[in-house]
Amino acid sequence: MNRALLLALAVLLGFVEALGQTVEATLNHVMIAVHDLDTSGKVYSALGLAVLPGGRHPTGTQNAVVRFSDRTYLELISAYDASLAGGKEVAEFVEKGEGAVAAGLEIGSAENAARELRAAGLKVRGPTAGTILRPGETQAPPRWWDVEFEDEVAARPVFLLQYVRNPSARPRPAPEHANSASTLAGVLVAVSDIEKAAAAYGNIGQVGDREFAMPEFGAAAKQIALKSGSIFLLRATDPSGPTARRLKQRGEGVLGVRIGVTDLDKARSSVGNRNVSSSDQSVLVSPESAAGVWLQFSRGQ
Repeated sequence: MNRALLLALAVLLGFVEALGQTVEATLNHVMIAVHDLDTSGKVYSALGLAVLPGGRHPTGTQNAVVRFSDRTYLELISAYDASLAGGKEVAEFVEKGEGAVAAGLEIGSAENAARELRAAGLKVRGPTAGTILRPGETQAPPRWWDVEFEDEVAARPVFLLQYVRNPSARPRPAPEHANSASTLAGVLVAVSDIEKAAAAYGNIGQVGDREFAMPEFGAAAKQIALKSGSIFLLRATDPSGPTARRLKQRGEGVLGVRIGVTDLDKARSSVGNRNVSSSDQSVLVSPESAAGVWLQFSRGQ
């Protein structure tokens, strides 16, 4: 075999490998757009979650966070300046009601992930630097790098991010939650066409080949398993169930989140009469009691 042919074969094999390569990502956080941080913070505190103050993004938003022991978290986010890009996006979203906007998936290298996704034929933006001003700061260095999909698909409300971590810095300990919450385990996404939605995730995670029932959401689901955490794509099976209502009212997007707890009895006690679950294996809070998002507490992952 001549040298030119060997070179061509190597290029072809590299291209095929790129197409089949999966970007390793972990479920890191879910952004929940709210009208007012103080009000929504009290709502989440009443569910047994410790809410911490956050900071301000230069793009016009501000946040508060519910941090878990594995560095995953929920981000309550509101607009402080709707004339800026981020503030405008959040302000327009909450005009139709509070709720989850997107999920951030953590990756090891934004540069490598962007390169691999482009090699697989996907159009992405970035890496783009992002930061947040914490209380007392007037300026801040880049704290993360984003990679976003250029073709915004409502059934794929995710973005990738690499944090700029200081290896010598001591990690901030997560607070203890009265309901024993320990991790952000999953994000539930309502979709109209489950096969099309699964294909839109491209090379992120491993898509399950079978559907399974999620009766409390009136849906059948497919799981996209990440390195840690999962994305669940839900298609409506009950025309009057939560998934069907979400699709009718707001279209495709994040319906809810799954939170792992170490003690389900503590979660049940903390949530109290706001628990609408019909199962003794989980605790479920409806969007009316959780700033527009279904919160499902279950044991472990």
